[in-house]
Amino acid sequence: MKKAFNKYKNIIYPLSAAALIFAAWLTMAALAGREIILPSPRAVFSSLFKLFALPEFYTKILYTLLRTLISFAAALLLALILASLSALYKPLYNFLSPIILLLRSTPTISIILLALIWLKTQIAPMFIAFLIIFPALYAATYGAIINVDSSLVEMSKVYKVSNKDMLLKLYIPSILPALFFSVKGNISLNLKIIIASEVLAQTQNSMGMGMQRSQIYLDTPALMAWTVVAIILSWLLEALTEVIKKSVIRWNV
Repeated sequence: MKKAFNKYKNIIYPLSAAALIFAAWLTMAALAGREIILPSPRAVFSSLFKLFALPEFYTKILYTLLRTLISFAAALLLALILASLSALYKPLYNFLSPIILLLRSTPTISIILLALIWLKTQIAPMFIAFLIIFPALYAATYGAIINVDSSLVEMSKVYKVSNKDMLLKLYIPSILPALFFSVKGNISLNLKIIIASEVLAQTQNSMGMGMQRSQIYLDTPALMAWTVVAIILSWLLEALTEVIKKSVIRWNV
């Protein structure tokens, strides 16, 4: 019995948590008694199926996903480049440290409001997400690089291992687990920032705009249906990251 439980615990625990959340949702919706305050799961999923029938629903999802992937890819690429250079050149690290601290310390709402003044509504969400996500990716990448086992680095130098082999067989395998952990944790956050920014920027062809219109018309079931879609997309992005990680780091499977 115990062996069977251990075998399926990765399925049992998530299903148990989902059942608990669903039961709590049903109970609170019944206590509220008004769909405008908290709709029932039935009302939400009915609205969700209605959204599925609208062609613009898929257009909004596509554009929001594109903004998410473009902003995240740009932040990750710059983080990889600057963190690598910072690990090699201490003066560059010292130069970038106050800039990274400034980006991390600036209130998110300030970044959003300023970006909405400076940029077009289609570009602003990507710029906002980039500025918020970049410092976290930079810090994770830099930390992973400087925490590579120094004894292995010294041993490689003693045995005159080429720089190419050190990069491919020591640094990259050592850095990738921490990097993928950071990517997995931040890519869903990136999506949430994009959607929130789309709401404030009133970006056309976006999930944020769909949510805002639902709120304006007090269509709470539709608003929660959009929320369900956002949760599913976040889960899919994290799952995709995990799949890529397992295919890249086969030795860690």
